[in-house]
Amino acid sequence: MNPSPLRAWLHSLRVRGLLMETVVAVSLFAVVLLASMAMVESGRRFSSCTMQITTVEDLAQQMLFRMEHELASATGSAPKVSLPGPLAAGEAAGVQVSSTLGFPPRGTLVLARGTEREERIAYTGLSGGNRFTGLLRGQQCTIDGDHAGDDGRDHLWGGLAEPLANQEAPGAGDYDGIALEEGQPVFFRGDGTGFSYRVPVVGPSGANNPSAGHELFFGADVRGVGPTTHGWMALVFEPSGAYEEATTGDDINEDGDAEDVFDIGQLRRLTWDTRAPEALEELELGPASVLQERCNRGGDLDGDGFADPLFLWNPETHVLHVRLFLVGSARDDRPEVRKVESVMFLRNEPEL
Repeated sequence: MNPSPLRAWLHSLRVRGLLMETVVAVSLFAVVLLASMAMVESGRRFSSCTMQITTVEDLAQQMLFRMEHELASATGSAPKVSLPGPLAAGEAAGVQVSSTLGFPPRGTLVLARGTEREERIAYTGLSGGNRFTGLLRGQQCTIDGDHAGDDGRDHLWGGLAEPLANQEAPGAGDYDGIALEEGQPVFFRGDGTGFSYRVPVVGPSGANNPSAGHELFFGADVRGVGPTTHGWMALVFEPSGAYEEATTGDDINEDGDAEDVFDIGQLRRLTWDTRAPEALEELELGPASVLQERCNRGGDLDGDGFADPLFLWNPETHVLHVRLFLVGSARDDRPEVRKVESVMFLRNEPEL
């Protein structure tokens, strides 16, 4: 064979090989670049609609300061009900209870807590005659089921969390979590996502000065009505968004995995008149950056082995412990969680 054509043929092979290597290298570079961009976008996806954590923390501190001022003279309550009659699975129109006093006009009712039949039922209204209306069954990973009436059990407002009377050896079904209070473990029941209360108001006689011998009346200043003894208020957690640890690969509650899902929301103050609860007044409080684990309200949010209810109310000591776990963006655009808390003493005797 003539060597010139052979050299030309070999040269063409080398050129084609170099072209192929170049194409492969460029393709690999593009894949790596796109993957890197996806990782950056994944990390930034959290921060695009989230405030810096320092700003979130400052806003939460300001909110707690105002809350401490309002609650100092308040009287707290622990809303509970019993069921006079049975509630069938699938019933959504409403349910009759012993009393709706202290329950906000919308919220969650926890039935048969601590049993295999435990169910969280969202309600959207209250009606005369002690009735919850507009039921949404089987909320927060529970199952819609039948519930017997007159079973002698207390059924709780989902916002309530209170210490058990028996702190020595409670049964496994008696409590929902163990919180750390003044360095000591405290067994409690309830979800702890709200607090129901009333503040001093002018009574029917127009007097409200106990130091002058007047009787102290409690209620709320209801828009369109004014201060009234029929008024109530509640602080509640309202979800407005969600965060999945898998989105950014961050274990924000330090439980050893990045698989949890959290609701992100805001505290709100609800004010209503029990004679017309549908005329609900709502006020947004603080940053919309408060964390609660989905299907595990009041659970451990910092990996210390203790539960973290938003509100833990002890009617015996008049102490309300507020724990806020806040999520915001760190300097590197990754999610960061900080804890802000306050222990408040309510001077007046609890109601309910």
